[in-house]
Order: sequence, then structure tokens, then C-alpha cells
Amino acid sequence: MSHTVTPRRSVLPYAVIVVTAIVFITPLIIAALTALKSPHEITRVLSIPATPYIQNFSIAFERMGRSFYNSLAITVPAVVLSIAIGAIAGYPLAYMRGSGGRLIYFFLLTGMLVPFQIVQIPLFFMVRSIGLYDTIPGMWLAHTAYAVPFCTFFMRNFFASVPRSMYEAALIEGCGPLRYFWRLLLPASTSGLAALAIIQSRAIWNDLLFAMTLTSSDNAQPATVAIAGFASSLQVEYGPLMAATMISIVPVMLAYLFFQKSFVRGLLGGAGK
Repeated sequence: MSHTVTPRRSVLPYAVIVVTAIVFITPLIIAALTALKSPHEITRVLSIPATPYIQNFSIAFERMGRSFYNSLAITVPAVVLSIAIGAIAGYPLAYMRGSGGRLIYFFLLTGMLVPFQIVQIPLFFMVRSIGLYDTIPGMWLAHTAYAVPFCTFFMRNFFASVPRSMYEAALIEGCGPLRYFWRLLLPASTSGLAALAIIQSRAIWNDLLFAMTLTSSDNAQPATVAIAGFASSLQVEYGPLMAATMISIVPVMLAYLFFQKSFVRGLLGGAGK
């Protein structure tokens, strides 16, 4: 007698996925609805606005001003620099044998365990002493330095998943380690690089602590500082706040949608490459 899967078992995984999706998407829907509501409709959280109140987005754009472009100018170079350093550092660690490589690897990993609050004050004085306080290059330096341990950890593990036979075959064919890295390993690791780029982009784009510590004017303040300005001790402008939030999540969301497949493959360690 053949056994058939009961409908309850076949439906349960899909039900869990649907419920999880609803839980994660509900705050985004509420934020979008709030961004389109007039001030007297804000208290009705789950209601649909009678008429879209576009003025919230106008206020958000006006108040954010240059900060949105500062976020782009900070995020893109900082992501490129941190990934480049992480890839260069992770390459030898992925192929080193013996206890020396493991010791260096675990030493770098300790950087991932250091909370930002511990280095916040020393970092402020260090950046100010070299003349990079309240500058976009100063933000590049801070984000890159703080991201090196994680980027190295990520790329080291991804490079280690690449078959070692490819490295040995390249050496037999006369390809040196440096040429192998640029010509073969990096092209074979595009999914890992894309996944790391999305992770780093999200982290740097959404950063507030570095921004509030190392910037003080519109010259370098990113969008997160401008968004935080909509909430004061006396008043919270919910409509413009949610409008600014919706504007700020668009770049990261677009980056994820464009590189979704590479992101998933990269998180799986390059499966199928």
C-alpha cells in the first residue's frame, strides 16, 4: 500500500513561510502608510490614508538635503575598500597551513568581538588628530578599519570553499599565487563578493553611531543623522520621519534585488560554482 503525504504536513512549511513573511513585512507596510498620512491621521496606525499626503516626502527631502548624497559618498568607497582589504587578507589565510595561519586568523576574529562603544572615544580623538573629523574620508577610514575583521573572516571562509585542486592546477601551469588570485580566484568568487558587498552596504548605510561621533555638519553627516533629527525630546514628526525612512531604504533594497541570486549563493559558501 502506498503512503501519501497528509495535507497538513505539506501545507505547514508554506504556512510558516507566509506567517514569517507577514511578520517581517508588516512594519514596512505601516511605515509606508504612515508616510502617506496627514498629521490628523497619524494616530490611526493601521488605517489607509484617505488622500496621499505627499507633503511628508517634500519635508523629508528638504530636511535630509545633502545627507542622502553624503551617505552614497560614504557607503560606496567604504564598501569597496573594506572588501578589497578583506579579500587580500583572506586569500593567504585560506591557504596557509599550520598553527601560524590559525593564530593570525583567530587574532583577526577578535576584532569582531569589540563593541563600538569601547573604541568610540579613542576613535574620535584619533580621527580628529589626523584632521579627518567631520569629513567623508574620515568616515571611509573608520568604516573600513572596523569592517576588516568581518570581511577577512567572510572572504577567508569563501576562498576556502573553492576547490584547492584549482589552485594546484594553476601552479602546475605556471600561474603564480598573485596571478592566480587576480585572474582565477576573484572571478570564481563573484557571488561571495556580491554577498559581502550587500552586507557591508546595509551596515554602513544604516550606521548612526559612527556618524554621530565623527561628523557634526552637513558636510559629512549621512542620512541616518538627518532621520534621527525628526525625533526630538519634545516632538516626533512621524509622517516626515517615516517618509525619510522609506527614502533611505530604497538604495539598499534595490542593491539586494539586483544581486539577490549572487547574495544567496555567497551566503551558501559558493554552492554550485
